[in-house]
Amino acid sequence: MSAVHAATAVSENPAPAAYAVRPASRIGALINSVAGDTPVERAKFAAFIGTTGIVLTESVVGSYWDLARTPYVRDTFDELHYPMYFATILGTAKLLAVGAVVAPGLPRLKEWAYAGLVFVYAGAAASHVAVGDPVPRWVGPLVFTAFTLTSWALRAPGQRDPQPLPGALRTLLRSRTAH
Repeated sequence: MSAVHAATAVSENPAPAAYAVRPASRIGALINSVAGDTPVERAKFAAFIGTTGIVLTESVVGSYWDLARTPYVRDTFDELHYPMYFATILGTAKLLAVGAVVAPGLPRLKEWAYAGLVFVYAGAAASHVAVGDPVPRWVGPLVFTAFTLTSWALRAPGQRDPQPLPGALRTLLRSRTAH
């Protein structure tokens, strides 16, 4: 087939150019649009997905255990001298945080959700240290604190608060002085 004949055959193809791409290339383009084009971007995305999955799974399971007041939660709260109603507060907070993290948009709410999860896990570690528990009892919560901070740090720019607190405070102060 000559080059002219081949060009004519391609131009006679009734499918739009977007559909002329091989399916594997379309899937690759979709993956690149989400995970990034470079190996570093893809590694960051994989780390984000991994740490976020671990944090969300722990939060959902922990929320269920707290709200169901499983024997493990009861024993732990007795050991830490916490009232059982605190389990309801923690379980509800974890569930709300998971909802905020997975909801599309809402960057400021995501910031607060991540902060809340850090407080939950770091507070759990501090509580175990305060009652003199051995290292294995408080290392787990510290690991979840680290996963939560890693997930927060690796978020895509579109998931970040466009105006973090210092900028929000400046805007608030400017709007008050303008009146």
